[in-house]
Amino acid sequence: MSSIQTRYKNKKFVRERIQLDGNAYENCEFQECLIVLEKGETEIKSCRVHKCQFLLLEPALQIARVLQTFLGDKPLRVLDFSEPEIYGKEKGPNSREFPDESKAEDPDDR
Repeated sequence: MSSIQTRYKNKKFVRERIQLDGNAYENCEFQECLIVLEKGETEIKSCRVHKCQFLLLEPALQIARVLQTFLGDKPLRVLDFSEPEIYGKEKGPNSREFPDESKAEDPDDR
């Protein structure tokens, strides 16, 4: 059963406190809002964020602290493991090859 109680679509939020948990947002815009996340029980699709602040509460705060420990000042890259081919091409029944970004083909080398 989904924990989503309210769904917002094509809505613009300006200078509001936005509670992400329990809500879904599609094609929404947030301007100068305080965006609050606690459990991560939310759906967000094709939204835009401008000059907002984020407030993370436990357990989301603990997850952010763990990520910060591992990443330091490095930017966070989020991968969606439900996307096909996220692991690269299959090599065998239980083996996958990860894409090597350092070997990406340069269009100028053609």
